[in-house]
Amino acid sequence: MPTRTLTPPPKAAAPARLQSRAYSELRRLIASGEFPAGMFLSERQLAAQLEMSKTPVHVALERLESEGFVTISAQQGIVVRGLTVEDIVDHYELREAIESYAAGRLAGRLNDAQRRELDKSLTQQQKALKSGDFLQMIDLDARFHLLLSTFLGNRTILATMEQLRDKIHQVIVRVTSLNAHRLGESVEEHRGIASAILDGDGALAAQRVIAHLDAGKRNVLNPSRLPA
Repeated sequence: MPTRTLTPPPKAAAPARLQSRAYSELRRLIASGEFPAGMFLSERQLAAQLEMSKTPVHVALERLESEGFVTISAQQGIVVRGLTVEDIVDHYELREAIESYAAGRLAGRLNDAQRRELDKSLTQQQKALKSGDFLQMIDLDARFHLLLSTFLGNRTILATMEQLRDKIHQVIVRVTSLNAHRLGESVEEHRGIASAILDGDGALAAQRVIAHLDAGKRNVLNPSRLPA
């Protein structure tokens, strides 16, 4: 009896990989403001835009709903969810606790490579600010806050900050839309935080982180008090 050769089925893109790509791209579009709060989304149109079937897009949207980026209902469909006052307060309170702790712990403990990376971050921020590249500035602002948690080396803290990354980006975009001068202020405040860390003053570093985040929070919660 002749031996029967089984031909393996043709390889297709792994569903998990497509779901991950759909999730990452949709989350980026929301965080960047390209998909603003209140925008209605269509699975069919998103699938066409991402050049994939509706299935990975559907799974990605369900994950984004669980993380608070979209709302899905039978009545309204899929809507990009904006940040509520409660969201913003909760967001800042969590970041104040994590980032002030990280800054305090890092004071006087950075190695030479970390010092160079911190200086590079500040230089890039100043350069982007000077050139008026606000999109890059917003991105660099968010990265600065992740940098301290990366230096700390606490995997749980870093995972939490990574999870918050796009929300941080959303909040910075929101603050900047309300106060165009805030990015310049942030660069100087970042310099103050870095200076306290490099000088080994943990208490001052933590204090400056809290003051920096509190200033951003006040810009969002009290826009009527901002200068015209």
